[in-house]
Amino acid sequence: MLSACASNPSIITTQTIVENKTLSASPELPVHTWYAEARDVVSREMNTDLSSIDLVITDAKGIAVHAKTSLMDALEHDLDNQRFAENLVDNILTLQTESVLAIYSPSVKQILLHERNLEKYLSNQNASPKYALQALLIHELVHAADDKKYKAFRQKALSYQEVFAKSAVIEGHAQWQTRRICKVHGCDYAFEELNRYMFDTGTPDDPALQYVQSRSFKNLEFVYKEGERFIDQIQKRSNGDAMLKLAFKKPPRDSIQIIDPASFPNREREERNDALSQAIESAAKPWNTNSTGTLKRNILAAAAFSVDPTVRQPVINFYTSKILAATKHEFYEHASDTPIPVAVIALQTDTPTTAKKTASLIFESTLDTYNDLRGELIELDQWQQNHHSAEIDNRYVGLHNIDLHTASSFITNGLVDAAYPVEIVTATSGNYLVHIDGRYAHGAEDLMQFAGRLLLSMQHKDSK
Repeated sequence: MLSACASNPSIITTQTIVENKTLSASPELPVHTWYAEARDVVSREMNTDLSSIDLVITDAKGIAVHAKTSLMDALEHDLDNQRFAENLVDNILTLQTESVLAIYSPSVKQILLHERNLEKYLSNQNASPKYALQALLIHELVHAADDKKYKAFRQKALSYQEVFAKSAVIEGHAQWQTRRICKVHGCDYAFEELNRYMFDTGTPDDPALQYVQSRSFKNLEFVYKEGERFIDQIQKRSNGDAMLKLAFKKPPRDSIQIIDPASFPNREREERNDALSQAIESAAKPWNTNSTGTLKRNILAAAAFSVDPTVRQPVINFYTSKILAATKHEFYEHASDTPIPVAVIALQTDTPTTAKKTASLIFESTLDTYNDLRGELIELDQWQQNHHSAEIDNRYVGLHNIDLHTASSFITNGLVDAAYPVEIVTATSGNYLVHIDGRYAHGAEDLMQFAGRLLLSMQHKDSK
């Protein structure tokens, strides 16, 4: 995760790192001495020898190189086109690496501290500089301890969706342990200040930038806050230590288990998710699959569970009891001048009524999301909306009671300096829902037929 602090797996070293550098703006601060104290505390509290874990102070370029390498490793399972993967990673990281304070590098067993960002962070803290720094470092040192105890950063052959869910375990445990350790050693106030620094940011003026920032921070909040709740709940079980080990060894592969800790481990849900993913992968696409890269995204990646506690439980109840399986795939054109995907969401619900109601909510919220982007950077034409149920029903006689809605528009996108058509297609049949939206140049008809084929495939798999 990339923000105030970060832990990204499989990070490699870089020549831009300057060993034993001091903070230029605050040369009087004994950073390495405070680090050694924090390292000793975490070593004792977690019964793990961390004496070999060094602190390295670096710059923005050093952090960016490590972050990019880490994310490239995370995308390795999904994306086989190296050049496209690098372009996509550069786009993902553009607005994130500038805010990183620290990361733990499991490959070189070091904690990397961003010099300039640390100076800004310390200058904006009400806590003492020592405790403010140590609260940050304890979090990263917990990652180092988890690396030694649980091999937490081994993640080969994981999809991007699974990496996201595992990140909630990793960051959640670091938050949980840091909170516990700081209560004992006097940095609890500094820990709360650190969290405020991470999640309370200024709002950009342009709606498009607000959306990008909001999505990024919703992801961050999910991984840190929902992850900590998940760890707290499984630790409270009578076999809490065993559950923690299992969470690191065989982490949940979807984030619905993160918001529903009592269900962990829920391999049945994961198998249903896999069935939906297989249906998407095997269905004939209206685009050239040899020219696209595919990411399996987490269906809850940008869900705002932590914003309003009063609506939190109803939302969780909906996802855990009404949504039986969910997956989201994003298809990116390799040759595209912009990293705008076609997103495909597939859901299995408890009843046809739930499927139709959810489809309506997703369709309307997608329209709202695009409309909210309008500003100086993005222009959006008037939507052309249609209802196509009868014609699709005749085409796919194996489906029953299909309901399908579409919307088409055209975007001029100053964020990526491009203009392109955008399509929205939402369809239901029985307990299943398919939603498609994004940049697509060949009209809604192709996507409608794809939705019909996908619904038929999903129902066929369910009948086996």
